[in-house]
Amino acid sequence: MSHDSHYDHEVVKHDPKEGFDPTEPEAQRITTFVVISVVILGVVIYALQNYFDAEWGTAVDQKVLSAPVPGLRELRSLEAWRMSHYEYTTEAKSEVRLPLDRARELVLEEAKAGKTFYPAKPTTPKAEAPATPAVDVKK
Repeated sequence: MSHDSHYDHEVVKHDPKEGFDPTEPEAQRITTFVVISVVILGVVIYALQNYFDAEWGTAVDQKVLSAPVPGLRELRSLEAWRMSHYEYTTEAKSEVRLPLDRARELVLEEAKAGKTFYPAKPTTPKAEAPATPAVDVKK
């Protein structure tokens, strides 16, 4: 068998136009289909994301934020009562707890009168001296 252009069988030559659609594809319809598909996909993704966020928030509220902690209600009511009532803090009745509003009033009155919790004279800070460079002694 030689390497020239001869074959063992007859080669049928076809017309080049045969078997091909000479018209252009309908680009406008294809583009419209693609755009509508992408818009629908975006709407579906947006709706699923919002649904997931809503369900996640509801689950967090139910399981974490509003979960009943044993004793928490009693502790909060005790703290609220202590913040609004006078109370002895020791059995010997030597210390008294004040309501928060009254304690705030007393502190503000003392501050207006110039009294401080720690007795001290008002002083002005001294000016800082410039730092001297370190001298290397190993020369």
